[in-house]
Amino acid sequence: MIIDNVIVIAVKVFAVMDPFSIIPYILSIFEEATQGGENMRWSYLVNKIEIAVIVLLLLFSVIGRFILQFLGIQPYSLEIGGGILLVYLGIDTLGGFQQLKFLSKRLEEAVVTPIATPLIVGPGTMTALVSLSVQNSILELALGSLIASALTYAVLLTGPLLIKVLGRTGTVAAGRFTAIIIAAFGVQLIIQGISQAKVA
Repeated sequence: MIIDNVIVIAVKVFAVMDPFSIIPYILSIFEEATQGGENMRWSYLVNKIEIAVIVLLLLFSVIGRFILQFLGIQPYSLEIGGGILLVYLGIDTLGGFQQLKFLSKRLEEAVVTPIATPLIVGPGTMTALVSLSVQNSILELALGSLIASALTYAVLLTGPLLIKVLGRTGTVAAGRFTAIIIAAFGVQLIIQGISQAKVA
């Protein structure tokens, strides 16, 4: 059923974006910037990030299948390659998301790059959407992406509250739990790709 597919897509895309992992980092930059004189509210920052995230997700939901056709890439090849990338991303997230060290110190500069992309909608998310386009329609991908972006928005918007309740260690732990889901999704893609390659 379409609803079931949309929910599965939303959960997978949300897990790959993994907003929990970056909350402490975004919040630290926000606090440093506001103390340094930048006048920006947390909700305004999150709104700007969310707009960029939605645009990127919808873009790759629509063009994912066309990218495969244009490049002549077999679906099973993408599933194997994308699966390997997602497994690596899961391991990288468990290790503390090393790419976060490249964050800009200015909020205005960091909203789209690197926060919205590649930290939230990064290579892993893009690969996941293109891989999911093999077996799902553009409508299902778009709806799933919108639900995932709404969940991400809710997590980011309540970021300061989550930090207070769970602590920075707690939010990082939640992010690392989703890293296991990312790695599992990657392994699933690899297995599917190998199975399809044997049949081809």
